[in-house]
Amino acid sequence: MDIVNEANAEQFRRQRDLDPAPALKLSQRRIRMWKMGWVYLLLGGAALLLALPFYYMLVTAFKSTEELASFHISLGLGQPTLEPLRQLLDGTIYLRSVWNSLLVSAAITVGNLLFCPLAGYAFAKHRFPGRDGLFFLLLSTMMIPGAVLMVPNFLLARDFGWINTYLPLIIPSLGSVFFVFLSRQFISKIPNDLIQAARVDGCSEVRIFFQIVLPCCRPLLASIGILSFLGAWNSFIGPMIYLLDEGKYTTPLVISMLQGRFSNLENVQMAGSLLSILPALILFFVFQKQIVNSFASSGLKE
Repeated sequence: MDIVNEANAEQFRRQRDLDPAPALKLSQRRIRMWKMGWVYLLLGGAALLLALPFYYMLVTAFKSTEELASFHISLGLGQPTLEPLRQLLDGTIYLRSVWNSLLVSAAITVGNLLFCPLAGYAFAKHRFPGRDGLFFLLLSTMMIPGAVLMVPNFLLARDFGWINTYLPLIIPSLGSVFFVFLSRQFISKIPNDLIQAARVDGCSEVRIFFQIVLPCCRPLLASIGILSFLGAWNSFIGPMIYLLDEGKYTTPLVISMLQGRFSNLENVQMAGSLLSILPALILFFVFQKQIVNSFASSGLKE
């Protein structure tokens, strides 16, 4: 019996030595691990490069003027102080500009949250003559450079008497073509049977839209809201063209003024930039899951 077991064991060892599959699998696993290691290393390096300006802004915003006057460039924070923030808030209309930006951004965001899904619902779930052609024409306007429309928009705003008001900033931004396209693509995945059942039950189109379609579009609404708010919050060219009174300036305009008023105080300029990105960071971290879900084509599917 022992002779038979030894013979079987010897045969198994010979087959193992002749079969290269385990060694090949081990080699492939090692190659895969090396590739993943290089990928993570490159991504980590890119993340550090992208985070470096934000870190420099954060550190400089809390540096004293004496520390900034040093000839040595330091990425550390020796003696943190809130003096740059005090100079920013006391010596400028920064808080007023924050309120102005919030007002304009909120109006544009609410308009896009209402009108863009409504247009997307019409293009996705209703059939009418010229629907596809109209949608193609709408998408083709995205190829027009924004600089081409600056002068015509300014002349229209002048003729309407909108100069030095927020209307030329809000009205043209209430229906973004990109958000309409995004809404149409998302709403098209909602089952038609669900909407047809609501129509059979006697629901009007308004009730179907607000009580059935919109609740299914929460990731879409989160994406439209955050992207619309960020676009309006960071807008610089429009307010610079249409706003004349400093009391109506938005935050980007006031930050640009800091370069002249506090030209030698880099810490004050960085403090203004730091405060300006806080609303965007808060909104992104609150709604980041919904944004990812929207662009990952989530939602109901037939």
